[in-house]
Amino acid sequence: MEYVFVVGLGMIVGILSTVFGLGGGIVMVPGLTVVGISHLEAMATSMGAIIILTSWNTIMYSCKGLVRWSVVFWIAFGAALFSYTAARTAPHLPESWLIMIMMAFLFYIAIRTLLMKSIKLHNPKKRGARLVPFGIGAASGTVAGFTGIGGGGITTPLMLVSGLVENQTAAPTSNAIMIFTSLAGILSYAFHGPLNFPRVGLVHVEYSLMLAMCSIFASLIGMRINRTISLRSRKLVIGVVLLFVTLRLGCELWW
Repeated sequence: MEYVFVVGLGMIVGILSTVFGLGGGIVMVPGLTVVGISHLEAMATSMGAIIILTSWNTIMYSCKGLVRWSVVFWIAFGAALFSYTAARTAPHLPESWLIMIMMAFLFYIAIRTLLMKSIKLHNPKKRGARLVPFGIGAASGTVAGFTGIGGGGITTPLMLVSGLVENQTAAPTSNAIMIFTSLAGILSYAFHGPLNFPRVGLVHVEYSLMLAMCSIFASLIGMRINRTISLRSRKLVIGVVLLFVTLRLGCELWW
């Protein structure tokens, strides 16, 4: 039954990543703890699946010209730098702290997204323009390293709020960024512990591969949905998903 659960989880992740730019870690991390692995191992395993899925999505979206590479570089640079640092620190913190950090960030971004009215496009030639994407990358990388989510739950709404991307390019651009964020984080987690395949450090490789394959299958459907979904629907789903996961983590922490 646990494999059936993982397959279903992977399908949900594929839709969330492809349509809403969420790396899937926001549901994978609490979901994987249901099958009996620790929160820290779930964080590491989640990143393994995210790297595979977002690489696939980025290739598909890039062929359609939907990835804003000018935005990707500076966000990815800040995200990778801070993700690696946070991931090196996370194993030394109490698990309850990691859960509370994840809850706080998810709740904040959920409210910020739900209250967003429209997109006011950012002027790329404006002085200090690179600081905005770098700052978003630093925030998403820190969250990714401490919580195991690929940063999409942070980058997508913040890119929309900051006007760095349009509605239809938000998810494609976020997927490209999450490749670098997750790679930096998983390198740290993979070396934190012995190599005992299918365990690589803290990463459960078998779960990562199952989640990634199911997510890629679901992403074929998600790419079609992304072309038609409105900004209002996108931000509503992102906000509700983030609030639901926050509540789920709260139940895990206190009960």
